[in-house]
Amino acid sequence: MSYGQDARIGVSFQNSYGTANVASLHWLAPISESVDLKKAQLVQKGLRGIYDTGQSQEGLNTVGGDISIEAKANGLGVLLEATNASSLSVTSGALYSHVFRPRTSDHQSLSAERPFTYLKFLGDTGSAHRYYDLNGSNLELSISNGELLTAKMGIVGGNFDRIAAVAATYSDSNVLDWSVSSASLNGTGLQNVRALTITQENNLAAKHVVESSGNRFPSRIKRTDNRSISVAGTLIFDDQTQANMFLAQTEQRLAVFIKGTSLVQSGYYESLLIDVPSLRFTEHPIPIGGPGEIEVSFKADAKYNTGSATAIQYTLQCGKAGF
Repeated sequence: MSYGQDARIGVSFQNSYGTANVASLHWLAPISESVDLKKAQLVQKGLRGIYDTGQSQEGLNTVGGDISIEAKANGLGVLLEATNASSLSVTSGALYSHVFRPRTSDHQSLSAERPFTYLKFLGDTGSAHRYYDLNGSNLELSISNGELLTAKMGIVGGNFDRIAAVAATYSDSNVLDWSVSSASLNGTGLQNVRALTITQENNLAAKHVVESSGNRFPSRIKRTDNRSISVAGTLIFDDQTQANMFLAQTEQRLAVFIKGTSLVQSGYYESLLIDVPSLRFTEHPIPIGGPGEIEVSFKADAKYNTGSATAIQYTLQCGKAGF
């Protein structure tokens, strides 16, 4: 018998689509995960004078699911790397600054995002499940008053086999949390935010081709639609300022800064800065739900900003040199 607490999850980025890699695994401590192999069934539809479903045989094989983590800086960097393009600079000594932006072109001809291998060991005496040729299809960052920052990534792909289990090592830094977070619109600090959820949807799908080898796994991962980035949250209704911005459909710059409590080196802490240069409210309802404070559950879209050449940018500072 295995317990969820026995499970180990590791992610390693591949040099190319088609070649698994477990040489440099980044270990994640999931809250939950659902990544698994799926086998479609090809059901015969010929009429045979019976009322039961026809015989079936194995169809397309795909890998998919989600992983949710409490967002330590190093683990968050893995999810950002899987869903974006990245660049790196050294800020000071042991402190590294990673800048992530949505891609402006596919990572490779067969892989829209950077492909990665996902190793799942369930803690029993059997072998580990290895899923590879995967892409990060979407990313959701959630922060609420009184809560830890959580991150969820949707995964599409890919391929599957089993290998021997690998020993895991974990980051000992603290999870980023709400108490050291701040948000601003157009440079003015927001004092009335109760919750924020930022979602990046890359809109990816695994694609199969006809092959004489009988391979039932995807041959590539490609985009199916435009990328979308949305922000949802809850504001205490203190005044009409943001309601007026909604009515005028004004685009504003949103900045969310989360400073961690883990010291990387003297004077420098882990942190995450989320910069949305052009945010437009799409819903700003003002309901009266009772005698207490009025709260607004808003929705907004991030628009591509030509001056910034992006719709969103994530800047992660941590002690890890690369992903």
